Amino acid sequence: MKIKRLMWVCLLLCCSGTLWAAEQGVEKIDDVVVTATRTSTDLQHIGGTSLTLITAEEIEARHLTSVVDILNTVPGLQISSTGGLGTTSKIYMRGADSKNTLLIIDGVSANDPSDPNRGADFSNITLDNVERIEVVRGAMSVLYGSNATAGVINIITKSGAEKIHGYAGAETGSYNTYKVYGGLNGSEGISDFSLSVSSLSSDGYSIANADNNDISHAGNTSEKDEWENTTFSGKITLDLSSNTSLTAVIRYVDATMDLDDNYYSFLSGGGFAADRTIFWGSTLDPTGRKKNQLETTKLFGKLNLHNQLFDGKLVSDFDYKYSRQERDAEDNDGNDYYDFLGKSDEWSWQGTLQVLPFDFVTAGIGYLQERSDSSSAATVEAETMSCWLQNQLIVSGFDVVAGVHYDDHDRFGGKTTWRIAPAYHFDTTGTTLHASYATGFRSPSLYEMYSANGNKNLDPEKSQSCEFGVGQSLLNNRLQSGVTYYWMEFDDRIAWDSSIVIPGAPWAGGYNQLDGDSKTEGFEVFTKFQVVETLLLSLDYTYTDTQDPDGLRMVRRPLNKVHAGLRYTFLTTGSINVDGYWFDERDAITSARDAQGNAISTLDDYFLVNLAAHYDVTDILRVYARIDNLFDEHYEEAWSYATAGQSFYAGIKLTF
Repeated sequence: MKIKRLMWVCLLLCCSGTLWAAEQGVEKIDDVVVTATRTSTDLQHIGGTSLTLITAEEIEARHLTSVVDILNTVPGLQISSTGGLGTTSKIYMRGADSKNTLLIIDGVSANDPSDPNRGADFSNITLDNVERIEVVRGAMSVLYGSNATAGVINIITKSGAEKIHGYAGAETGSYNTYKVYGGLNGSEGISDFSLSVSSLSSDGYSIANADNNDISHAGNTSEKDEWENTTFSGKITLDLSSNTSLTAVIRYVDATMDLDDNYYSFLSGGGFAADRTIFWGSTLDPTGRKKNQLETTKLFGKLNLHNQLFDGKLVSDFDYKYSRQERDAEDNDGNDYYDFLGKSDEWSWQGTLQVLPFDFVTAGIGYLQERSDSSSAATVEAETMSCWLQNQLIVSGFDVVAGVHYDDHDRFGGKTTWRIAPAYHFDTTGTTLHASYATGFRSPSLYEMYSANGNKNLDPEKSQSCEFGVGQSLLNNRLQSGVTYYWMEFDDRIAWDSSIVIPGAPWAGGYNQLDGDSKTEGFEVFTKFQVVETLLLSLDYTYTDTQDPDGLRMVRRPLNKVHAGLRYTFLTTGSINVDGYWFDERDAITSARDAQGNAISTLDDYFLVNLAAHYDVTDILRVYARIDNLFDEHYEEAWSYATAGQSFYAGIKLTF
């Protein structure tokens, strides 16, 4: 089966008739992005940064619900979910741990201070009101500090348009799924606004995988695990004068998910008696709780005061950012099981000065306070002061972005990181050479230091990374192609160590610094071909080789990943979108066991095809449908956790 799929991949590569590619320079010349430099910059002038831009048009063509699903189309990203919609979803960027990726929503960090690794959970982040998503791959601590040592994912919501208009829609489909949504967007006087709300519910399916014959099915796989999600998103801008504006952003999520009790079943031989020699065994317990419920609320907010001074040569931004993320779990009887509350307050100022027509200098300062509350532990917090300096130079085809960042953590003291990212464009041939080198650091999370098995002696993780590649533009920019090689090394990586003893801890083990280096390297190949105005083909391939200090591959990262896409528009009112994916086998976590207690070393490779289409019946009425997992592939992204089978969805959308 695997050989057949590899043959299919090779056939796609041959039939595409395209060159090896990276997405450097794929978009139009007038596309402006902000994540790569923290300034509004033409996509062609971000130096040697690897950036993927997912536009509103691409989001609309696929009619997906979750941000996780659209991120699967990005090279260099691997995703692992413990079940279906609403369950924990982690992103591994270029093979690095999920804690090394920073998630931003309209400039607000969405990484949870109460999460064990201060990682970002993408499970309840929907695509409602999203204008675009910018994915920067490669260390970006130089601009964003801790948690950006592998890259940044920036979700940017819609802004108000000139004419007031609205929309409303409804969708239904497999697993008794229903969604209603609506929004209003426009401009009135000195203000513009964009508001949206959605409510989604699904009966779902058992998170414990009913199609996995190597786990126990004694009750855990027969019930459905429901999911509900309500999301509100809003952005309002007031033009206080010709060069000053005030913007307020808010995003609120309230979600509920039913859970199986997968985490506290310890195997002993072929039975289920307690055996503490196997820590956090993930094999399902047939007597475990099946009606656990997790309620998640997320609130993100930002105030931005924007000024343009000296005829626009100086751009100033003063920001206040706030996040509040709470997770409350209940057991079968509705009693509190656990709860976590993470908060962050951040103040920052940034100014960008045009020194010369081809030279821009950016400077910024910031203050961040993080707090974690839990019923099982005392409230803990951390404070970080930071400053950064960056220079963007654009001269005769040569672009270089260079910067330095200093963080002063109240626990660890000062840390300095730096980055340089040059690129050179050959106008006569359409060729671009790009490269970057960066250092990074990640402070231990509050949980890693202060939880029951936390370790207060932890030091920050340190990293270095580099990449270089070539891009090519042909046929009047209709064909864009290239390849990027990358390499990352992490020192003092923090992980669970079952061999250490933490004084006063309730059980053996705790968080510790791993001896030796963890490394990832690989390459990303990308191509996009606008065959004719109505037909777009895309193809990308990611090779990711990971190695922990013991020389073993890191878990849940496939060695190979392929994505192929096709979008066809017809009659100017209809669209068909096809996405095909092949994910290579991946290593399972060391605690994964089957029903007899045998270790599970790998998860099988799998192949997915998703279809989506829409048709505009009138100027105000659109009907759409999609099929996920067209060939009903049975697969797992994490051992014993189910994924959706063949699924059908249809909806209507009214605009007014």
